[in-house]
Amino acid sequence: MEATRADGAARRSRPGSERAYHRPTVRTIEMARRGWKVARGLRRLVRDPVSLDQARRVIADEVARRPERFLSSLDRLVWPYPSSPAHRLLQAAGLEREDVTTLVTDRGLVGALEALRDAGVYVTHEEYHGRRPVQRGSSSFDCGPADFFNPIVPADYMAATSGTSGRGTPMELSFAWQRRQGHQRPVQLEMAGALGKPSAVWLPVFPSAAGFGAVMKNAVGGSRPERWFSQIPTDLEGIADHKQTANRFLPALNALARTGLPSPEHVPSDDPEPVVRWLVEAVGRAGGAALTGYASSLTSAARWAVEHDVDLTGVAAFPASEPVTEGKVAMMRAAGMTPHPMYAFTPEGTVGLQCPSCVGEEYHLWDQDLAVTSRRRPHGPDEEVDALLWTSLAIEAPRVLLNVENDDYGRIRRDVDCSCPLADLGLRTLVADIRGMSKVVSAGISLDGELFDHLAEVVLPDRVGGRPGDYQFVEQEGPSGSTVVALRVHPRVASLDEEAVREVLQAALADSDNGALAAAVWAAEGGIPVERAEPLVTAAGKILSFDRLRAPTRTQPGPP
Repeated sequence: MEATRADGAARRSRPGSERAYHRPTVRTIEMARRGWKVARGLRRLVRDPVSLDQARRVIADEVARRPERFLSSLDRLVWPYPSSPAHRLLQAAGLEREDVTTLVTDRGLVGALEALRDAGVYVTHEEYHGRRPVQRGSSSFDCGPADFFNPIVPADYMAATSGTSGRGTPMELSFAWQRRQGHQRPVQLEMAGALGKPSAVWLPVFPSAAGFGAVMKNAVGGSRPERWFSQIPTDLEGIADHKQTANRFLPALNALARTGLPSPEHVPSDDPEPVVRWLVEAVGRAGGAALTGYASSLTSAARWAVEHDVDLTGVAAFPASEPVTEGKVAMMRAAGMTPHPMYAFTPEGTVGLQCPSCVGEEYHLWDQDLAVTSRRRPHGPDEEVDALLWTSLAIEAPRVLLNVENDDYGRIRRDVDCSCPLADLGLRTLVADIRGMSKVVSAGISLDGELFDHLAEVVLPDRVGGRPGDYQFVEQEGPSGSTVVALRVHPRVASLDEEAVREVLQAALADSDNGALAAAVWAAEGGIPVERAEPLVTAAGKILSFDRLRAPTRTQPGPP
């Protein structure tokens, strides 16, 4: 990792343009050097697990001190760095440290964040990614993901999410943050009755950081996984060479660090038998087991178990990374699993957990790490939604967030009257019915909506036939509640070869890491479904390139 200093801040160099993010060229010897550093940090991380009592004590204390911790985070991560986006926005709003302190004192943390939002202190998803400048009154500046990196907590390893053009969105991750996240694990496992039971992770290797992160967090929380199943192989064709090298190095890393952590095993979502067999063995051996993974993958395992008359009673399932719909939950329960859905996004990780009293798609926010409010904004041509705005509270946070959108929208309920173990710790903020503003999620893989615009309006008409408006991607529920993306093709497109369409999509998706990841997952499941049907039309008479899975309509909020 390279860093330069400007205005006293730790600023990462961005060659050529402040908006350009290029994958570094990493030699094998450099990977080995970094691997040794990571191995040492990894060993320190997992050798001292967080106990249940320690986790409860820390969470309850930090929730009670949220206002002062927010002000402390500004003192250490924002005010000393005039070039940071948060500092620039506060300056554009004419706000000094004393003004923010007064807001928090007079209105509380949430009231202060709402006042700051109304004063223009927020960052949209488009501004965060540098797709448009931040414009507040006469003040204007450009920013990008690297400008939100934590300036004082050094990164232990780098990762990236991929954009539609193949350029990566950089992420800096530290073991200090993974240890914080580890405090969640004993609490959630105890609530699920799975503390001390065998656990496994079913999440992919790089380019996704989800699998490596989940393995570490579970180990920190005293539930060192016995197995790590990955939906993709470690040598997935199409991803960057240095990420393939990192995947190949994982077994050696675990051996070098002497952590006892598992190495990844390739188990695609459409062939869940190895996962199911391990669950059955673990339950028989210990009376229970825990499995963390993509909601679609866990649904696939449940469906396989039902079809093969395998009872998964005793399995605590922790699905995340995509909408955990009622259909998915019902399938897991039919197999005997007890689902405990989670809400997560990158790089913050798990930010919400469902308790037994939650109704539908509701999650208790881990209030000790983040604060949330919302901002009304357009969503497509026909509606407005409440975009979620996130604020980091921890000094170890991977990003310094002050009312920053994460591309999700949903409902927020505060001070819920709930008697669950989470509420007992002060976690009484609920986020519910969460959907993506622009991204599409299928089988746990997130893709930017702009990619589907390009595929539907340019690639498919050019290579298959027809014209823009003849193709539409639709995110919908598939068999037994699984989330799938289907392609609707207008009947007027003549002589359609469905296999040729899939080949075109595979080739186009291979231009980015996340695209290659999605293509591999879809191919393992038989390819993206192709339907001969007219594209859906909005209430305003428009045809969009993709139509997202909608959150359930509610006339009354459900009880907590």
